[in-house]
Amino acid sequence: MTSRTTDAALTPPAATILVVDDSPVNLQVLVRTLHGTGHRILAARDGRTALDIMRRARPDLVLLDVMMPELDGFEVCRTIKADPEGQDTIVIFLSALGDVSDKVSGLQLGAVDYITKPIQAEEVLARVATHLTRQYLERELRRSRDRLNRELASAGRMQRLILPPSLPEHPAVQFAASYQTSRHAGGDYYDVVPIATGHYGVMVADVSGHGAPAAIIMAMIRAAFHSQRAVHPDAAAVLRTLNDHFDYLWDTEMFSTAVYATVDAERRELRLACAGHPPPVLVRAGEEPRALSVDAVPPLLMMPLPLIPTSSIQLQRGDRVLFYTDGVTERVDRQGRMYDFPRLQAVLAEAPALPPTALIRHVVDDLERFADGHEPDDDLTLVAIGFD
Repeated sequence: MTSRTTDAALTPPAATILVVDDSPVNLQVLVRTLHGTGHRILAARDGRTALDIMRRARPDLVLLDVMMPELDGFEVCRTIKADPEGQDTIVIFLSALGDVSDKVSGLQLGAVDYITKPIQAEEVLARVATHLTRQYLERELRRSRDRLNRELASAGRMQRLILPPSLPEHPAVQFAASYQTSRHAGGDYYDVVPIATGHYGVMVADVSGHGAPAAIIMAMIRAAFHSQRAVHPDAAAVLRTLNDHFDYLWDTEMFSTAVYATVDAERRELRLACAGHPPPVLVRAGEEPRALSVDAVPPLLMMPLPLIPTSSIQLQRGDRVLFYTDGVTERVDRQGRMYDFPRLQAVLAEAPALPPTALIRHVVDDLERFADGHEPDDDLTLVAIGFD
């Protein structure tokens, strides 16, 4: 039962095959050989007729004679492959020529195989079946990939709905954020929540891995975080509560780095707790941007974390604080070079007085210039706080 099911899955559906040969005898032999295979067989005796049939019938496979008057097989193959609609068409050359250079020329034009004349029926059937099966499997793979990409894109759109649609506003403090996933749906999470008048909580987390598993854990962290509003004023309690909530994941390969800070807008004070996450960067006019000194514990979802220290940071008017995930500093360009923290420091030093939204835009623009079109391998999240 299993063997038959597997065989059926590997059997390509009926295809359209175009046979091209200027010899009536060879053409007849090939058509008779393919008769009874279940495929639709078309025939042409010259290159121009073959190309006309190509445009109208879009065959899946072409058996193409090399030596023909006017348009030879090489020119016909070149024309087929120059048409975007012909990129997927299988071309197998038929030739009495044994010169290796001729075979190489044909393969370089996009042909996949050669059949040497005189034609052997068993060889023709075997090669046609092999290449049609490969084509069928490649098409199925592309369809599966496209379907998966559509599903991931849909998951990404849904995931963005659980991120904050807007950030709180206050005369003394401004918030801004940027979020980019590497593959539609990702494991980065950020949030800014009001705690009391002039007090806010800032969460940035980064779930290990990418794609659907990371996105699911990210959504679960978000749900757990919002369900425990009573602990939001206590940075250490927030991380400890999240870690305990997911104790069933401690023995799995999943983990999440996280940093949570409470913000006192009037006193310009941060109280931070960090679990394996890159510390925020302080951007202050007249000073080199630097990572804030925080006492960190291991990432969440790995083990019990009964003692999580809290660091208190006193800030000044005009200070900017940038939270980020490691996808920012670990972004690579086309040559595999890493963006790294020193470059982030240098970019932040260029514009320490920019408002949070403009500061993030400044960093994102530099990341894109650095990557030069290379797609990110990890999610990238930035959250900026400005004290004015």
